[in-house]
Amino acid sequence: MSTETPEELIEQGLAALGVAEFDDAIERFGSAAVEAPDNPRAWFYLGLCYLETRQADLAVEALNRAISADSDYADAHYLLGSAVGAVGRLDEASSSYRRALEIDPHHHKAEEFLIRTEALLASREHYRKGMRLIYADEREPNWMNLGVRELLHSVAIFNESPARDEFSRLAQEVLNSGRRTSESSGPSEEGPFWAAAVRSAQQAFERRHWPEAATHYHEALDLSSEHPFIHHALGLIYFALGDVDGGIRAWQRAFDQDPEYDFSASGHLEDQGGA
Repeated sequence: MSTETPEELIEQGLAALGVAEFDDAIERFGSAAVEAPDNPRAWFYLGLCYLETRQADLAVEALNRAISADSDYADAHYLLGSAVGAVGRLDEASSSYRRALEIDPHHHKAEEFLIRTEALLASREHYRKGMRLIYADEREPNWMNLGVRELLHSVAIFNESPARDEFSRLAQEVLNSGRRTSESSGPSEEGPFWAAAVRSAQQAFERRHWPEAATHYHEALDLSSEHPFIHHALGLIYFALGDVDGGIRAWQRAFDQDPEYDFSASGHLEDQGGA
């Protein structure tokens, strides 16, 4: 048994923690926890060290012991949120941050991480809905549009969402289908230069000359940017060129301009006259 008191061991552990001597700190805090298993500080700092050394499972155990010793230990609930979040248990992380804020409404770190975690949860839910639509055994008639919209929501909330990995494949599926929808926006409303740029863009698009098509579509957008079919076409081009970020931005712009836009086909104008 150690000759130092639990409080002395905790102070020694804090000194080691202050200079990032984690192994020594873990030994000191662990000894303190053994000597005084009802001491919440010993378990809290032991959990902190485990979290700092990427031992999240051990951190969860230690922090739960800290909370068992003191259920109103706001910092322990906050840190437990980080620990369970590190192993992917986001719902539990959200609950832990909320509990920390119930105890201490001014716990700014818990508030910050609660906001982040709830954003991740929302992004994950949109991603899961999108994947269910896309990979369903029996797809809904409008599965492409519904799926794309869910994935766009997911990425808009959390840019690093795994939904990013799906867009290039979906864009290729649109291109392979060869399906086209006519757009109601008439060139006469925009003028002959806009119509000529769109016509040139669509001709290059049909030839799969992606950089040329993108250049002409941007010429049209410089004249009038409120055309979701152009942003959709640019998204298809960027995905084809391997520019996932550019493709996502373009499709998000199309979605922002028309939440009911048809992403399942590449749009074109039936009448481009006046050039």
